[in-house]
Amino acid sequence: MATSKSKNNVYANGTCKKYRMVALDLDGTLLNNNHEISEASVSYLRNLHQRGLIISIATGRAPIATAEVIRRLDLHFTDTGSACTSNSSTQLSREHSHSNSSYSEGFPAVTTNGARGIQVSINRDITTNTNTHANTNPMLDGRMSITHLFHRPLSKDLAQKVLRLSKCLGCVTNYYVDHDIYAQIDDTTPDWHLIATKKYTTLTGCHFIYCKDEYSEALERGEPAKMLILCQPDDIDSTYQQVEEALGNEAQVIRGSPPWFVEVLNIEVNKGAGVQLMCEKLGVSMEECIAFGDGHNDLEAIQQAGLGVAMKNAHEHVKSVADEITEYTNSEDGVIRMLEKFEKEGRLHLNETTIDA
Repeated sequence: MATSKSKNNVYANGTCKKYRMVALDLDGTLLNNNHEISEASVSYLRNLHQRGLIISIATGRAPIATAEVIRRLDLHFTDTGSACTSNSSTQLSREHSHSNSSYSEGFPAVTTNGARGIQVSINRDITTNTNTHANTNPMLDGRMSITHLFHRPLSKDLAQKVLRLSKCLGCVTNYYVDHDIYAQIDDTTPDWHLIATKKYTTLTGCHFIYCKDEYSEALERGEPAKMLILCQPDDIDSTYQQVEEALGNEAQVIRGSPPWFVEVLNIEVNKGAGVQLMCEKLGVSMEECIAFGDGHNDLEAIQQAGLGVAMKNAHEHVKSVADEITEYTNSEDGVIRMLEKFEKEGRLHLNETTIDA
């Protein structure tokens, strides 16, 4: 059974607390072990969106690496603040629409572990040609538009310090600027450096710009949203410890999952702070938000949300701070099964009108 250690879920008048928004981690949470979203999850989340629940994601991925999930969910937003899905021609009337006009402007996503907040709109007037778009990202080819809500990058001085540290450790560094990732790969670098970047491409769908110098073009383009130090899986503990010792007072250092990279962020950045900023942008209180996650980078969001939910497959430390734990894993649709339970218990703020997904 799902377990609870819980914040108080009942108002002073004895009624059950109702939550208006859900913030979903992706890898290890909403996505299965193949890093895909199930048809059942797509259908149920569309249904909740139609009935007024704010659906958002809170992920360590860069914005561009969220495009496929947002495309699959395909939530519709209208100028009047009403919502529909691609599987229904029924438009919700104003009285059954999302009450918050900001949410009507696009899909809200906290990305890069809280460093970036965006809203994504699908440009439905662009005809999709399977052959034309087969190998392109919809955030790059015009099928999706992004509104930037907030961005808290690393300083250039700190970025250069990370690059020097990574080189001393014999690691390769991912430098994130705009939609691009830079990595130093040349004839002298170990083979596993290139293998590691290709593994990351497989995981996230992101592609790299390989440079042979000391990231001069990347530094010229601007401050990085985040940096990843890629290491051998067997070296993750020692790499994390050394990076934490060197940068812990200047940056947010996160042990990556899967365990072959260490993430470096602005010291004020974490998913909890990012979800809080997103809630403010959408006019929702953090108390009205449910956060789901499985990894160490989900800790702050789970602790700070009105209701923090750890996956059955989550790290033990994450489970220890969560209010509730799902009965099912990420590969068993644990997120939507838990949301279905909350719906039956009357804990979701939903419109009474039900529309088929």
